Amino acid sequence: MKLRFKIGEIVETEIYSGFYEIHILGGFDIRTNPDFYLQIVNIETGNDIELKEKYLKARDYKDGKRAVKFYTFEVGKYGKYRISAHNYKDIVIKHHMPTLFSFIFDSFIFRMMIFRSKNKIMNVDDVEILIS
Repeated sequence: MKLRFKIGEIVETEIYSGFYEIHILGGFDIRTNPDFYLQIVNIETGNDIELKEKYLKARDYKDGKRAVKFYTFEVGKYGKYRISAHNYKDIVIKHHMPTLFSFIFDSFIFRMMIFRSKNKIMNVDDVEILIS
């Protein structure tokens, strides 16, 4: 199963049993507030699927876009599920990968000169979620 949708959408779909990964598409540097979460609910039973957040987030290209693996989960039983993102309005996704230099040199002028072209920030409405 492969499911791709905008972060603001609420999706209802059938999910088969198995292991899945959730990627956030658009960039390699993602910053969320602590209240951000994804919710996957079995429509028939009302039970939530437990998502495991990846603390060392893998960065890769998925479907031709930059992606960060954010969560993994397991579905034990086939069913119809509702998927939604919550508290995502202040998510920041930058095109570049975080570098060591940005932590070492905290100078505003240095960052503007060196990382100016790499600091493209995505509009929240363009952020997509990929479940595969």
